[in-house]
Amino acid sequence: MRQRRQRRWFSGMLVTGLFAAAMMHAPGVESGSANAGANGIKTHNPEEISAVGAGQLPIKKSGFFFTEYLANEVARLQSPNGTDSNTVSPLEATGQGNPAGQGTPSAQGNSTNQAGPASQGTGSNTVVAGQGGSRGSTGPSIYGTIVTEGEKEVQPQDAILGGATLTLLRSQSDSQMLSAILQTSQGNLIVVDGGLGADGDYLRSQIQARGSHVAAWLITHPHGDHAGALYRILQDEAAGIQSGIQIDGIYYSFADPEWYTVNDPTEQTMAHAIIGSFSGLPETMLNTVSRGQTIQVDDVTVQVMNDRYETSSDKGNNAGIVYKVWVNGKSILFLGDMAEEGGRRLLSEVGAEALKSDIVQMAHHGQNGVDEEFYKAANPSICLWPTPQWLWDSVGSRYRTSETKGWMTHLNVQKHYCTKDGDQTIR
Repeated sequence: MRQRRQRRWFSGMLVTGLFAAAMMHAPGVESGSANAGANGIKTHNPEEISAVGAGQLPIKKSGFFFTEYLANEVARLQSPNGTDSNTVSPLEATGQGNPAGQGTPSAQGNSTNQAGPASQGTGSNTVVAGQGGSRGSTGPSIYGTIVTEGEKEVQPQDAILGGATLTLLRSQSDSQMLSAILQTSQGNLIVVDGGLGADGDYLRSQIQARGSHVAAWLITHPHGDHAGALYRILQDEAAGIQSGIQIDGIYYSFADPEWYTVNDPTEQTMAHAIIGSFSGLPETMLNTVSRGQTIQVDDVTVQVMNDRYETSSDKGNNAGIVYKVWVNGKSILFLGDMAEEGGRRLLSEVGAEALKSDIVQMAHHGQNGVDEEFYKAANPSICLWPTPQWLWDSVGSRYRTSETKGWMTHLNVQKHYCTKDGDQTIR
């Protein structure tokens, strides 16, 4: 009896510690940050990410492991005999012996059930994605597990685009960003966004390597990690640095500069800059898009899915344009950074059947974008993740990438292409 009372007392103390630790590491604790949204989830400023050293993490997650450790200890002490043979703490599962969670957990010391570089698991039946070259790992996930195409030892490439090629480009600065090049079977190019200014040189080289002719450049929204590379290329051209790239048309829907000042102040600089750079371009190159409009490039059809939204939340991201692209009977949905409110509105406007797509670019780099109901409507067989390693691993408890992974697991999506593995190509 005395031992049981002692265990209950110690259990109560651990519960108190768990609550305190959870409060200290809750997503809202950095609400004073300039980049923290109304929902308490911090979105990295791309410049901040590029400034993070190679050996540093954007966010420390040691407290996340500590709270899991406490929770498991409480469960163990509250069991009838004070132990639970089926409970293993995350610290033990990752070979981490320090309950304070000092340092970043590594794959070393995990279970010996290994079937290649992507399957160094933390349990006998667990496969952890993103181990190769990882800057951090969240360990076991309650949301499920995804093995990307880049992690597989054998990567068979089925030709599904009828001679066309879609390439999702990796970040050159370890930032989240979106840059994609679709080359038609006739050789012309469609570029989606382009990434940061730091990605401009690499994007330019990739366009040059594919013949230098951009028939259509699609912009989802004027955030730095989407429109920065185009701005860099246009600025270089204006300064007399000739790249030989021919751009037939740029397609976009921007508000007036003042709208971004009021509604999207953290990204207003890029919005103002890209709008200003367009003033020096021929009018024939500039195309403001609207819902239902189609753009034809060779045998590829692009449909504009929405008008620019003005929402009450996440205004800059929800003011983006969604494009659906048809290639040889296959459909690709580019969501940009569309968030929950915009996604719900789009689903309501066009219906689930119109959103159904073979390939879907994961909104907002795979976290805090559209909701699960939207992805259920889209029902993809292939997911494109414009997601760096730290975001794929949900480094820090405020990112919701793991939740999105769980949705895709429930949808039984079998193929996942992620830029953490480098440039990703679908043919």
